[in-house]
Amino acid sequence: MIVKGLIAALLSSSLLAAQKPAPVSAKAAANDGWKLTFSDEFEGSALEFPKWSPHDPWGKERNFEVQAYTPESVELRDGMARLVARVAKAEYDGHKRDYTSGMLTTFGSFAQQYGRFEIRCRVPVTQGVQAGLWLLPVPNGELPAIDIMNFLGRDPGHVQFGTFWGDTKTVRSYEGGWPVKDLDSAFHTYAVEWDEGKVVWFVDGVERFRSTSGIPTQPMYLAMSLAVGGEAAKWPDATTVFPAAFELDYVRIYKRQ
Repeated sequence: MIVKGLIAALLSSSLLAAQKPAPVSAKAAANDGWKLTFSDEFEGSALEFPKWSPHDPWGKERNFEVQAYTPESVELRDGMARLVARVAKAEYDGHKRDYTSGMLTTFGSFAQQYGRFEIRCRVPVTQGVQAGLWLLPVPNGELPAIDIMNFLGRDPGHVQFGTFWGDTKTVRSYEGGWPVKDLDSAFHTYAVEWDEGKVVWFVDGVERFRSTSGIPTQPMYLAMSLAVGGEAAKWPDATTVFPAAFELDYVRIYKRQ
């Protein structure tokens, strides 16, 4: 019985190791000329405060989304941070919601003007959810913004990128996208390199898009979220799988030396 138990434990450990993404050191990931200014490998059992906030910095509904962002929807497990969308009741922006989900931001703790912003993650592929990695302006606002990666569950083979500027009445944007295989079964690394003249997007270390339009010129903070519903993602239906988890392996931010 002891031998059987040991074999079962080893098999369980092997399966867990196969599911967890292979670790890559921040030093090995850095390019020549970059200095690491912010990072989290999510190896602990709880979020580091005040490095992260699990709250929506706006605290209001946007884009007709139907979730309530709650701190309980952010989990640390198996060396990852998980933003989990569920069918659950909660109040948000003065209204009762039928879904909860997670958001993490560095609002109020870290912001940077220019640099390399890199996140390794896996998105949930299911109807009616939207996973996003964004850079947002300080002081807090919605514009200008950079979408490091935007993913719609109803479009399972593509990720989107973009810069956004102007004001809420005259939003301007320059957007693109790229097909990516195995989005829900594999982890991928998304990064932007941003300077005064351009933003360049990378998927798994390969340049996939660039913009010279509407380049932000102010410090920006990082936001990562999993929305439910909305104008872009549309809404959950009978095919939607809950709970849905947006899994974050690491965050690394660099600045030119």
